[in-house]
Amino acid sequence: MEFIDIYDDLGRKCVKSEDKDEAHRKALIRRGVCVWIMNSKNELLLQTRSDHVMFPNMLDISFSGHVQVGETPLEAAKREGREELGININESKLKYLFSCREYGGVDGYFENEIDDVFLYRADIPINEYLFCDNEVKEVRYTLSFSISHFK
Repeated sequence: MEFIDIYDDLGRKCVKSEDKDEAHRKALIRRGVCVWIMNSKNELLLQTRSDHVMFPNMLDISFSGHVQVGETPLEAAKREGREELGININESKLKYLFSCREYGGVDGYFENEIDDVFLYRADIPINEYLFCDNEVKEVRYTLSFSISHFK
């Protein structure tokens, strides 16, 4: 079981925590992290989700996850990088971009999150990614694009 802290509509941490799956069923507000990995060619890393997870075989951002009980968003980003892609995040290359709300539901499973979004600038070859928790099927870099407003 993975426990996560619960938040109110204003983003204030409540005194309770909840099992992650139960929090999704109840549509409780929780914290998450989303990390975009971009290399020196300004190519963004995308993942294809595994067959057995929600939204199988769909393209997704580089990696994301929940902030667990007692964790900071930075700690969650580092943990999720290890779990999903087998990488160790160098904090000096990780830049906080913004926070946003995510809400939606499908088949009784609800996303209701306050997500902290980060950009991770690193040149990691595709063959160095390891899919440790089996949530990711494959990764690939996209075509380059301009990110001048993120510098």
